[in-house]
Amino acid sequence: MKNNTLGVLTALGFALSGSAYAQSSVTLYGIIDEAVRYDNHQTKTGSGSLFTMGSGGEIQGSRWGLQGNEDLGGGMAAIFQLEGGFTPNTGATQQSMPSGTARLFGRTALVGLTTSYGTVTLGRQYTLVHEMGWTHDIYAFANYTGTVGFQGAGETGGGRLDNTVRYTSPTLAGFTAKTAYTFGQTAGNFHQYSSPAVSLSYDHGPLSVGAAYQVINDIGGLTPATTEYGSTYFGLTIPDSSQKVFTAGATYTFGAAKVYGSYIFSHVYPADYRNDSFSTALMYYITPAAVLDLPVYVDFVHHAGQSGTRITGGPTFDYFLSKTTDVYIGADYNHLTGAWIPLAAASGSNQPFYGHNSLFEADIGLRHKF
Repeated sequence: MKNNTLGVLTALGFALSGSAYAQSSVTLYGIIDEAVRYDNHQTKTGSGSLFTMGSGGEIQGSRWGLQGNEDLGGGMAAIFQLEGGFTPNTGATQQSMPSGTARLFGRTALVGLTTSYGTVTLGRQYTLVHEMGWTHDIYAFANYTGTVGFQGAGETGGGRLDNTVRYTSPTLAGFTAKTAYTFGQTAGNFHQYSSPAVSLSYDHGPLSVGAAYQVINDIGGLTPATTEYGSTYFGLTIPDSSQKVFTAGATYTFGAAKVYGSYIFSHVYPADYRNDSFSTALMYYITPAAVLDLPVYVDFVHHAGQSGTRITGGPTFDYFLSKTTDVYIGADYNHLTGAWIPLAAASGSNQPFYGHNSLFEADIGLRHKF
């Protein structure tokens, strides 16, 4: 009898264990995007052409990650995500700290709870302005914009911030609200290095529209090794400043086409850099396996009573060999005027122009998702 009872309890234990396991999941995923690129004007004199693989492909940043959830019952679930970026041609990790120290999970490292009342997450997370901006960018601020277009959302602290808590509301009548706060973690000074943010989006059928506002306090100053967010803006050392960023944009899908439009305002003060960035793009499916991307980016910079313009544009043709593998070929052209010429000539610029006012780039790449 005791043996029978023990057997029943053991079987029940395994059943409960299996049930609990079935309610949890962990997924390993990743993207590898690499391309061979040609750039002209890569020396201070002459054309100085360069063939390179650079920091990765054009369409998406390479990454690997783990994400999962556990059903806690009653409509509540625990979630987590760990994601690291890497440079495929060297294997080096990306998104290092301002001091240069490598991060294992530099793209995302968060844990949270989700309920019918919304989702709360804690850890290293995307800023709300960056997240809203990539929603309305044809390349989601990937290497095309990060390398040859304007610098993503232009945030000196980067598109992700450490020590961040975020709340995401349930979607009601198509509207979703988010708020986030980054703790500066400075004893005796709650404000230093902090970053508050809010966003609101609306999604209904083919239309997606939204806006976000964020303040990043205490950027610049001193040296990257001793500051929370680094000391430079587009490669130029700046005094201790704060940055305000606002973005608004929309996408609309009709038939085989999708159009994008976005505006980003950035003001770094008292370093006195203001950027007004505009972008528009068309994504068109020639066939279910062949896609043509046509983006245009225009950025106006204002600094110390001077102004300048940076224009970037060029097509990309993308062909899907399967649901997870595609090949592409693209070209783009940059043109600078005024204050943008010395700004892009800085050694730490996201795409050095070495004093030239233009740059042509062509690439051919391969992307695989797993």
